[in-house]
Amino acid sequence: MTNVAKVPAALMIAIGWGVASGPCFAQPASASDGYRLAQPVCATCHVIVPNGPASWTDAPSFENIANRPGITQQWLASFIQKRHMHMLMDQYTPAQADDIAAYILSQRHK
Repeated sequence: MTNVAKVPAALMIAIGWGVASGPCFAQPASASDGYRLAQPVCATCHVIVPNGPASWTDAPSFENIANRPGITQQWLASFIQKRHMHMLMDQYTPAQADDIAAYILSQRHK
């Protein structure tokens, strides 16, 4: 009888581990993925690399954005998902916006 009682507990633990390691948990934002996403779209208006060539617009550089007081990952990710100025792509997923925000913040002066 005690072995039967242990089976459901062991099964629940195994299921719990499977759920905890599954894709339903958000992955940490990736600055390198953010860079790859920013290259084809954001770079048309923003300077996306420190000391990069000047842009044809007056859009702030990613380095400038990263170093503004009060800028947070959450604020940037939310802003990136909204159309701004003449932004070419406004269909970023929340995970993509997090990645781009992580890349921008990677340029923050330490």
